[in-house]
Amino acid sequence: MKAAAVFLVVTLACCFPAFSSEPSPVEIPNTLDQAYEVLNRLLSPDDRHAFMSTPEREAVIGAHLGLGMYIRNEWFRSGKSALPGVLHELGARSLDDMSSMVLTSYWRHLNGKPIEVEKQGACYRRWSDEAERLESEAKAKGESSYQLPSFDCLGN
Repeated sequence: MKAAAVFLVVTLACCFPAFSSEPSPVEIPNTLDQAYEVLNRLLSPDDRHAFMSTPEREAVIGAHLGLGMYIRNEWFRSGKSALPGVLHELGARSLDDMSSMVLTSYWRHLNGKPIEVEKQGACYRRWSDEAERLESEAKAKGESSYQLPSFDCLGN
């Protein structure tokens, strides 16, 4: 892992779960554009630069347990945001999928790349459908475990 990615993982994993106060309603976004604004306020300029300077896939994976967990816990599990419903309609099936879509979209926003949120959602829907198919096949054979789909949706 490159030095910038290691810095990002350590910074985002260590700092964001430590928020102690309840975010105000303004800090809980209902749209991706609002999420970008909140993330711009939450991240220091150095952390924002490290995130956007790391390759997309590495940045999203590196932020999953820190910033991603903050998004899942504070925004999505609070029940105060409409964003999870929007992302679910697009294809996200879990809070992990949803936070990955937000982080991917944010990285692309910062880097001036097309967001392609519909394409992201379609990939997560395909992944979930494939996982269900593989699980059903394994159960039909009497197997208790199954292989995960051979693709993921990060960096697509």
